[in-house]
Amino acid sequence: MLKYSPVALLVAQVLALPVAAQDTQETSKAQHEHDNTEVIVITASPLARTELNSAQPISVISGDELREKQAHTLGETLAQEPGINATHFARVASSPVIRGLDGPRVKITQNGLDTGDVSRGSPDHAVTTETSVAEQIEILRGPATLLYGSGAIGGVVNVVDERIAQDFVGGTRGFFGGNLATVDDLRDATFGITSDVGNTVWHFDGFTRSSDDYSTPTFLNEEGEAVDSVENSFVDAMGGTVGVSYILDNGFIGASYARLEQEYGIPGHAHHEEEHEDEHGHEEEHADEHDDHEGEVLPYADLVQDRVQLHAGFDQPFSGIEKLDIRYAFTDYQHQEIEGDVAGTTFTNEQHELRVTANHHLTGNWYGAIGYHGFDQQQAAFGEEAYTPASDTTRHGFFWLAETRDDALNWQTGIRYELVDISAPGLEVGASDYEFKPFSASFGVSYQWHPLVRFNANLSHAERAPSANELFANGQHLATRTYELGLNYELHEEGDHAYVIEAADRAPALEKSNTLDLGTHIEYGDNHLDITLFVSQIDNFIFENVTSVNSVDLIQDHGHEDEHEGEHEGEHEEHAEEDAHDHSEGLPVVHYQQVDALLFGYEISGLWQLTDEWKLTAFSDYTRAYTEDSRSNLPRIPQQRLGSEITYNQGTWEARVGYIWHAEQNRVAINETPTPSFGLLNAQFNYFPQTFAANNLSIYVKADNLTDKLGYVHTSFLKEQAPLAGRNFSIGIRGEF
Repeated sequence: MLKYSPVALLVAQVLALPVAAQDTQETSKAQHEHDNTEVIVITASPLARTELNSAQPISVISGDELREKQAHTLGETLAQEPGINATHFARVASSPVIRGLDGPRVKITQNGLDTGDVSRGSPDHAVTTETSVAEQIEILRGPATLLYGSGAIGGVVNVVDERIAQDFVGGTRGFFGGNLATVDDLRDATFGITSDVGNTVWHFDGFTRSSDDYSTPTFLNEEGEAVDSVENSFVDAMGGTVGVSYILDNGFIGASYARLEQEYGIPGHAHHEEEHEDEHGHEEEHADEHDDHEGEVLPYADLVQDRVQLHAGFDQPFSGIEKLDIRYAFTDYQHQEIEGDVAGTTFTNEQHELRVTANHHLTGNWYGAIGYHGFDQQQAAFGEEAYTPASDTTRHGFFWLAETRDDALNWQTGIRYELVDISAPGLEVGASDYEFKPFSASFGVSYQWHPLVRFNANLSHAERAPSANELFANGQHLATRTYELGLNYELHEEGDHAYVIEAADRAPALEKSNTLDLGTHIEYGDNHLDITLFVSQIDNFIFENVTSVNSVDLIQDHGHEDEHEGEHEGEHEEHAEEDAHDHSEGLPVVHYQQVDALLFGYEISGLWQLTDEWKLTAFSDYTRAYTEDSRSNLPRIPQQRLGSEITYNQGTWEARVGYIWHAEQNRVAINETPTPSFGLLNAQFNYFPQTFAANNLSIYVKADNLTDKLGYVHTSFLKEQAPLAGRNFSIGIRGEF
C-alpha cells in the first residue's frame, strides 16, 4: 500500500486542496511540522499561484540552483531548462528561446515589467536583466498574454530581485559571490545588502564582470582557417541598484533606481571590417589603431541603461478589494555599435509602463484579479545599420483573471483586450500607422486526482500585434547577415535583377495562436516526475521568408536606388567609402510574410532520490514546427535534448556529474544547414564550510564540456561562426549573511 507523500500533503494543505480521504487531511498538520519544503509563489501571477497548482506550465529557478546556473546572459542561464534554449549569440547577447519561439514572442520582464531594452528586435542586442543579483527566475511556457500583453504569445521570463522590499527583512541580510573561469578568463563579483531602517527597508546591490574572447574546440571559420576561439566575444559589464520601501500597516510603497553599463564584442562583423580595410587601402591605418587600442577596431556594443521602478501594494485598501498592486517603470536605454572610434549605429529606447491590478473575491470559492496595463515605447536607430525607422508603440490593455482555490478541481480562466498603435512618422513607403485590437483568453484546470498525482490542462487563445521591426524593417541587418524587409512592403520585379520595394497591398494581420497544454505531476516522497505535452496552431504566423533576391538589386518605389547600389554609382568617394560596409556582393533579402504554422512537442523532467546520499535527475524536450500549407520547416527550431545528472551528497560536500545529448537537427528551413548531434559532459564539486561569518556558504569547482566537444547551436544566427565554448574550469564562492 502506498504511503502518502509528506511533500504532497504539505502542498495540499498550503493550497487548501482536499487530498483523497479525510484521514489524510487530519494528518497533514503533523506532516507539515516535520517538512521543511518551501512552496514558492509565482510573483508573475497576481493570484498567488505555485508551480504545482498552475494550469499553465510554470517553473522557478531560485537559491543554489540559480547561483550554479548563473551566466552572463539570461539565455545561457536558462539554456538547460526543459523547453528552454538560447539564441547563443556567442555568449555575449543570448536570449531565451521557449518552445522554438523567441524575439518579440517571448516577453522578458524585471519584477513583472518589461526590461525596456531592444533585445526583442535583434539577436545581437543584449537583455538587460542581471541574474547574479536575482532572487528567482520564473518561466511561463506557452501564451501568457492575459497579464503581459501580446508580446507574451510564446511565454514569459520574469527575473525577480529584492530591489523593492514588500516587508521588513528582520534586521540586515545580504549576499556575495565571485567566480573565475578559464575558457574566457572570466572575472566577476556580486554583492547585495538589504536592511531595515525604522519604517523603511533599504536595498543595495552591484556586480562587475569582465571576460575575454572565449575558447572553443578547433573549427573552421568562414575563411577556411582552423581557429580555436570566437573572435570579438569579450564582455565588460557593471551595474548597481538602490531601492527603498516604506512599510505601512497594510502594505508598502517603494522606489528603485538601477544603472547598467556594458561593452561587448559583436562577433560575425569582423570580416566586414576587414573587407572595408581591403577595399579602401586603410589596412596600415587600422593596424596602427589595433596596436594603440586593442579590440576597438572590431565592432563592439557600448550599452547604457537607466531604470526607475515604482511598486506599491495595499491589503484591503477599500471595500471589495482584497489587494491593490501598482507597478510603474521608466527606462532610458541606449547602445551604440562602434567600429574603430566611430559609432556606426545608435539604438535608443525610452519606455513607460504601468500596471494596476486589483484582487477581489467573486463568490464562493472564486477569486479574481482585474487590471489595466499601459505601455508607451519610443524607439529610434541612427546610422548605417538602422534597418528599422524610428517608431512609437503604445498599448492599452484591460484584463480579468479568475480562479477557484479550495477544491481538488481548480479552475482558472481569464480574458484580455488590447488597443495597440504602432507608427513610424518618417516613413516614405507604405502605411506609417497601424492599429490593432488583440483579444486573448484562456481556460485551464488543475486536478488533484490522487495525493501523489496532479493533472493540468490549459487551453488558450492569444493574439499578437506585429512589432515595429516586423512591420517597418527596410535595410541591412549585419547581425543576421540579411537585408530585412517588413510586412509593410512587397517586392515587384522590374526586369533582370531589379526589384522595386513598394507598399504592400495586403494589410498585416494579427497573429492568432491556439495552444493546448496537458501536464502531469507525480510526486512520491523525494521523487517527482513532470510531463508536459503541447500543441500550438498559429494563424498569420510572421515568418522570415528567405527570398532569392540580393540586396544590390533593390530599388525603392520613390525612384531612388537603394544605398547598396545607387550610392556606389554617383556619390563622391567619401560617401562610397561609408557604404563599403554594406558589401559589394550584397545581402540575401529576408521578407517578413504571414503563414499558418503548427508547433508541438513535449517537456519531461524528473528527480529520483535513490538513497540518502545518491540523487538522479533527468530531462528531455522536443519541438517540431512547420508551416501548415507546405509543411516547410520553420527556421532555428531547437534540437531534441536528453540529459541526466547524478549527485552524491555527504552533508558538508557534494559531487555531481551530468551529460546532455543534443540530437541532430535535420528538419531545416530554406537556406539552413543541418546541425550535427553532440554531447556535453559536465562535473561539479561543492564544499559547504560551517562558519558563523556567513550562511549558506559554498565553495565550488566546475568543469564544463570536459571532453572538449565541438557543439553547434541550431537556434543561433551565428551557428557556424560561434560554436559552444570548449573545456572550461571555474572556481567560485557564494554566501549569505
